[in-house]
Amino acid sequence: MMNEEEIRLFLANLDREDSAVSKVQFPALDAGLAAALPMKTAVGFLEEVKVNLVAELGETMMKTREILELREGAVIELNRSAGDAVDLIINNQKFARGEVLVLNEIFAIRISAIHSPRNPQTGAVGNGW
Repeated sequence: MMNEEEIRLFLANLDREDSAVSKVQFPALDAGLAAALPMKTAVGFLEEVKVNLVAELGETMMKTREILELREGAVIELNRSAGDAVDLIINNQKFARGEVLVLNEIFAIRISAIHSPRNPQTGAVGNGW
């Protein structure tokens, strides 16, 4: 960390026209070494992390004109039938599928399948649903 005098010297040298500018040279990353030493973190560290969870009923494409014409009571048709599974999405990544239920007069989702995670070494997606 720089002390106050070092900061003053640094700032004073910024205005000089003869300041030397050079490229930074970083050593090459060794992909093999990085893969051999994966970071290990206890799951406990992640337990309090908040994520955005979305249950997606379906989707559709609409023109801006159609959206501007929407009023209360308008019906928008989606690409899924009633009773189809909904996608559960965590931070914009499909995580699971499930069925919509009503539990004590509130909506709930019963998970029917969990999506296989992406392989960190190959980047390949698992076996899907």
